[in-house]
Amino acid sequence: MSTDDTTTGPDRPLMECGVCQLDVPAGEYCGLCGGHLGDAAHTGPGWLRRKSFSAAPGEHLLMPNIVSTLFPHLSPRSRVPFLVGLGLILAALLATTVFRLPAALVTVAALGLPLIFLIYLQEADVHRDIPSVTLVATATVGIGIGVGWVLITGEMVSNAYDVPLGAGVAASRVLREGLGVPIGGMLLMLVPAVVIRFTRRGDQESLDGFAIGALGALMFTAAATLTRLAPQFSAGMIARGRPMDGLMVEAGIRGIAVPLTAACVGGLLGAALWFERPPNKKNQHRNYVRLALFVMGFVVIALYAGLGLVDIARVPQWVQLGVHLAIAGLALLVLRVGLHLALLHEAHDDVDQDSPILCPQCRHVVPDMPFCVACGAATRAASRSSRQARREHRPVLHVDGAESS
Repeated sequence: MSTDDTTTGPDRPLMECGVCQLDVPAGEYCGLCGGHLGDAAHTGPGWLRRKSFSAAPGEHLLMPNIVSTLFPHLSPRSRVPFLVGLGLILAALLATTVFRLPAALVTVAALGLPLIFLIYLQEADVHRDIPSVTLVATATVGIGIGVGWVLITGEMVSNAYDVPLGAGVAASRVLREGLGVPIGGMLLMLVPAVVIRFTRRGDQESLDGFAIGALGALMFTAAATLTRLAPQFSAGMIARGRPMDGLMVEAGIRGIAVPLTAACVGGLLGAALWFERPPNKKNQHRNYVRLALFVMGFVVIALYAGLGLVDIARVPQWVQLGVHLAIAGLALLVLRVGLHLALLHEAHDDVDQDSPILCPQCRHVVPDMPFCVACGAATRAASRSSRQARREHRPVLHVDGAESS
């Protein structure tokens, strides 16, 4: 464990924050608003704090890190195993493609990212913060809607998402398959988060909404993919006649682009539904951040709808894959910015700046405030159970000046 350079408690020196204009404990960041206490001219707008991501303060806001964005509750030491897990999914997709195993490819593509996300909920103690019945209900609603969507739309959905594309582009097909299918699917995968939001009561935290929204969207996508491609399980283990490039494009779209985009959109809209302003700011621009989150989510949905037009157009398969991956990358960036804004501006735990607490991100002992004064990490980027455990076992200052917990 390391300690901050200055003391914790009432003897810690104070300085004025240039963002919130309040006297706060001295450090690199304001413990109340998260703003940088250094030269504001070189750090950008205080309300954005673009040089330090709230859930991973050692990273720039625009750094394309899939692990810290998609798994925001994780501590730095837990991110490496999840990066390895994502790498294993890519390796499995590549192996099933090279050996022409369509059934295995569909299974990995449909269940890979959802399985990693479920492990994340366990590892980050999200399953302790959100009742198990809520998580099960979210997954059940997502699976049920995903299966029902495929069964009801039938051949239309199959044609819209097949990688081997059709030849004609009639106006009715543009509206039905090019726009209706992707927009309908995107809106339906948001239903689990909406249902849970208006039936579940209790404390509201934006990362709770993110977890529920992403889980519902991933379950919807997994169920829809397995239902739609179920006939491939009876076509034989090895498909020697299928071209390699077609399998690779299918793996990239169904195993990477589609579930990643779904998780980002579902998580972003979930964070917007669960976002709540601090009590002292409820009447100050109360809907700006929530509106920004909704707008960003629906912009991604609109861009995703454009993929339907690409899918029914006469374009090479590799171009389709590139467009799908580009939209997924953009969705990941939008999610990162949305979660950052939510963590910066949402309601926080009670302030107890005279009491020390261990920051799980930088391992410094700092005042118990909404943000770490040493690294700027949002306190609510950690799970409730983690915060409670660290408050029950606070670091103790010994007479010789050494900190221990």
